[in-house]
Amino acid sequence: MKWGGSVSKTFIINTAAFKTPDCQSLNQLSKISEAKQLGYSAIEIRNELLTGDNQELIAIATKAKELNIEVYFSVGDVLFSNNELNPKLSRYIEQMHLLDSRNLKINLGIFDSTNQNNLVEQLSQIIDNSYSIYIENNQTPIENDLQQTIEFFRIIPKTFNISYCFDIANWEWLNTNVYNAAKELAPVTRYVHLKNISDKNGKKEVTSLSQGILDWQRLIQILNMTDKFGFEYYAEPDILKSDLALVKHSLL
Repeated sequence: MKWGGSVSKTFIINTAAFKTPDCQSLNQLSKISEAKQLGYSAIEIRNELLTGDNQELIAIATKAKELNIEVYFSVGDVLFSNNELNPKLSRYIEQMHLLDSRNLKINLGIFDSTNQNNLVEQLSQIIDNSYSIYIENNQTPIENDLQQTIEFFRIIPKTFNISYCFDIANWEWLNTNVYNAAKELAPVTRYVHLKNISDKNGKKEVTSLSQGILDWQRLIQILNMTDKFGFEYYAEPDILKSDLALVKHSLL
């Protein structure tokens, strides 16, 4: 399938793209202008790089609005913890609203699929169709089992504004064939996290799109219900710009 010109697509840069591997912190507010200059239509703010100050969130929202760039919010935590809805979720939703964002990305975690009614009831307490929740696969196998993910999307009502963010590289850490996973999750995937991976002497490393072993073009063709494309890897600005052009060209 090819994407026609009438399909609106969002190109998102995750702030991990600006953080060098040896740096522990990042002023995400200062990167909004750079994201805009590189040609991205949205920036994804990472929860773990925030200071915890609400004023920082408001400042990010204000700057993004000034530059007309959309804000996404990435939380490095799980939706379900010990078979219950994560008690920290209310704070994450509050942070998302302070960022003036309508997009919250989080990992699935572990839930009890045998108690469908309880699971749906818990989710209904936080579901608000004014924003979207994206479930993403991180690099922790127990939290991202493919069959459990498929079961989760089978159980939840279609009316819930929850879909999948498919990180194409993280499956290498989950011992799951990425192309098979893409075929299974394509119907519920509305967001793709793009990056590539190299395997040097048994050591996996995230790379820019043109350097790794994954056929990312094939993957975004499989994931053809997607209209959001995120870039989540550190690279020099010229690479981030050229990789964006590569992806846009592949979608013509």
